[in-house]
Amino acid sequence: MLSPMLASFAPWLAALVLVHADAPLADAPRSQHIAGGDEVLECAWIDTVAVVDGGGLCSGSLVHPRVVVFAAHCGGGNDKTIRFAESSSSGGYSREVERCIANPDYLGVNDQAHDWAFCILAEPITEIPVTPPAFGCELEHIAAGEPVIIAGFGKNTDAGGAGTKRWAQTTIVSSFGNTVNIGGDGTSTCEGDSGSSAFIQLDDGSYRAISMTSTGIGCGQTGVHALMHPAIPWIESEAQIDITPCHDLDGTWNPTGACTGFYAGGETPYGTWPDWCEGTPRSAASDSCGEPFDAVADGEAPVVAFSAPLDGDELEPGVELELAIDASDDGWGVQQVWIAIDGTELPNLDEYPPYGFTGVTFPAGVYTLQAFAQDWAGNVGSSTPIMIGVGMPVGADDTGDGSSSGVADGGGTEGEGGTSSGDASSGAPPGSSDDGAAANAQGEGGCGCGTPARHAAALWLPLLLVLRRRARLGG
Repeated sequence: MLSPMLASFAPWLAALVLVHADAPLADAPRSQHIAGGDEVLECAWIDTVAVVDGGGLCSGSLVHPRVVVFAAHCGGGNDKTIRFAESSSSGGYSREVERCIANPDYLGVNDQAHDWAFCILAEPITEIPVTPPAFGCELEHIAAGEPVIIAGFGKNTDAGGAGTKRWAQTTIVSSFGNTVNIGGDGTSTCEGDSGSSAFIQLDDGSYRAISMTSTGIGCGQTGVHALMHPAIPWIESEAQIDITPCHDLDGTWNPTGACTGFYAGGETPYGTWPDWCEGTPRSAASDSCGEPFDAVADGEAPVVAFSAPLDGDELEPGVELELAIDASDDGWGVQQVWIAIDGTELPNLDEYPPYGFTGVTFPAGVYTLQAFAQDWAGNVGSSTPIMIGVGMPVGADDTGDGSSSGVADGGGTEGEGGTSSGDASSGAPPGSSDDGAAANAQGEGGCGCGTPARHAAALWLPLLLVLRRRARLGG
């Protein structure tokens, strides 16, 4: 039996419909749009994106450099394109996805509370600031009467207008369970806006995403949104990406060095899409629920270790090597990870867990591998070096001169949790002006130069330059 509150909504819920912007109303439920709003100027509300597949249109929000959230009724799959622009069909940039997943527990049009989906972008978007989900104490802003911004690519009237990004300021009407009712009186979401977020603004001028548009009755009447924060455990588990860099998963304030630089542009345009909206304001280190991440100095290096391969592993020739790296930091958090092969640090960087690289086939031989991680304070930790054999056991003589190679010592003490202040890295990632590889080339910094040269670097280094970050999702 319905509670009195739900019973009062029953006639309204029965009329809820949501369809693709290009589909007749009678077709399968799909999408929604901004009615009563204004067209977005170039490079305003840049984190509201179009989610396009096969002519169908939804909207979404960039909440992490690699994650776009939208609505489950828009469907999952790998055929979607994400459009960063003011039009769903022209201008700006199109970006491919690695994978899109719709919540498998979503039960259909009347299940607004679980209308969650996300895409992982094939490559991170680092040129523009993101708008992360509201979490922890920030959720106090989700209350009746609170102002919110809505933006999306949907219709602006029942007659049409889909494909153009529009925005409006409105208010939260009410919230119950995992949903929130937003807008009305002519200003709300409509077909094509499905998946778009409502945004709150914090005291520092930055914005947070609170929802994914789910359903509504026509254009301009109150829309029902799925709240975003209940979806976060599922998103982070499936994506293996932390989209709440300021909080632990239970909502506790625990900011990392990524808890800064959030979108603070609003409706004002900055730059143009050819320069990726250069000049768009970014927030300082957030203090929305406590001290910013840099309030306490971080002098400890990250802890780093290989989880695959393992020291002594022998691999078959011709098999693509997958390097999996565990890296953690109790201070400001891990910023980036890279590797060294036989003492030469490679320029490939991974900035998002799970850390690692794949995509290269080694020539036969014995190799020494070492992993490095830098935290947001600039401290660099290194793993204990490991040795692997490709087509031969570790310890085999593959130098051609009768000598057997040894492990590069890394310049630090092994067996101390994987950290070392005297490792092969100079304290800056490869490619910087203080690149540790330069020291290695001169026989400095623990490059293992005292051991016999086992491989001609010219044979394998070009191959290693194609190393790819490990996929966030299996399969």
